Amino acid sequence: MKRAISSSDAPPSAGTYSQAILASGKFLFVSGQTPRLPSGERLVNASFERQVIQTMDNVKAIAAAANYDLQEDCVQLTVYLRDLDDRSVFDEVYSRYVGSCPPARAVVQSTFVDFDIEIAAVLVR
Repeated sequence: MKRAISSSDAPPSAGTYSQAILASGKFLFVSGQTPRLPSGERLVNASFERQVIQTMDNVKAIAAAANYDLQEDCVQLTVYLRDLDDRSVFDEVYSRYVGSCPPARAVVQSTFVDFDIEIAAVLVR
C-alpha cells in the first residue's frame, strides 16, 4: 500500500513523480529535491551554501508533511553534487539538519546544469 505525500512548503514536482511516497505506513521515500523555492523558482545563481540550505529545507518540509523528522526518522540519503570539492560546505550545513546520529549516505558526482545539488531521502518509523 502506498500514498503520495506533498507539501506546499516545498517546490511542486517538476515532472511525473510525487514529492514523496509513504509505503506500508512506515517507509517514506522522498524524491530528489533540488534548490528550488516552494514557488518552483530555481536558485540558479545562489551560493552553494544557500543551495544546500534550500534543498535540505525542501526535504525537511516534505518529511514534516508526513509527520516524519529528519533527525529521528531519516535512515538514508543520496546526495548528488556537481562538484565534489563542495563536500565540506555540504557537510557543515547538512550536519545541522541530521543531528548526532546521521543517516547512512552516498555522495554521487553529477553533471547538473542548472544547480549544484540534489538530495533523495528514505525515512522510516
